[in-house]
Amino acid sequence: MKHVTIVVFPLLVFALLSMAPTALTGQTFSVAAASAETSGEPTDWIPVIIDVTNISGKPLTLRVEIIDRSGLPEDWDTQICFFQNCFPPGTSMHEGDMATDFKEPLDITFITSSTPASGTVRVRVTNVDDEDENVELTFTAVTGTTSASTAPLANELRLSQNYPNPFALNTNSSTVISYRTPESGMTTLKVYNLLGREVRTLVNEVRPAGRTMVTWNGRDNTGRMVPAGIYVYKLTTNTQSVSRRMMLTR
Repeated sequence: MKHVTIVVFPLLVFALLSMAPTALTGQTFSVAAASAETSGEPTDWIPVIIDVTNISGKPLTLRVEIIDRSGLPEDWDTQICFFQNCFPPGTSMHEGDMATDFKEPLDITFITSSTPASGTVRVRVTNVDDEDENVELTFTAVTGTTSASTAPLANELRLSQNYPNPFALNTNSSTVISYRTPESGMTTLKVYNLLGREVRTLVNEVRPAGRTMVTWNGRDNTGRMVPAGIYVYKLTTNTQSVSRRMMLTR
């Protein structure tokens, strides 16, 4: 009996060690939090953001999918902004690539109605090359009167997602950008390409506190139509700065 035990035990250990590399899968991405909540005004586009980081050491393909809309009011919609892009409102799933060691905000923007309410969606992020590696996230937006813990700060500079986004470039098209400044002062709103070059200055003046809406027709400072692609618009005051992305198509 001792002879059998001595022979079998090493074989068992070898088998377990041989199985270990295939049973354990290295993590390829991480998320900054499992949930996020932001509040805003009715009829606003409210971005709720959780950072996702590629930690695989190589390019990574991820799938982002809204898996549960049951907590969303009937007259609300959502927009996914990820993979250096914003997709049409109502899109529930998209796949894309993340560069090595890249961190990107996963932005679920809530398109709200005039009635104060709250909305929640559940989102699953999946490694396309290994479907077993996924994480579920909760995004929540609140409009109207909220508790002190979720109400926007009085001194907070707010920049909404442009609408429509994406928007088609033609002679009659335009997109609307709304923002809110907490106090009067010098304000600039500029559009940049992905190389960081200024394309268009939309606002460059002293503005009073409050909400403002600005339209952009897709033309640069010289009046020429810009190429289709991804652009960044940046709002700056004397003390704060915030930026967002938009997509232009033909």
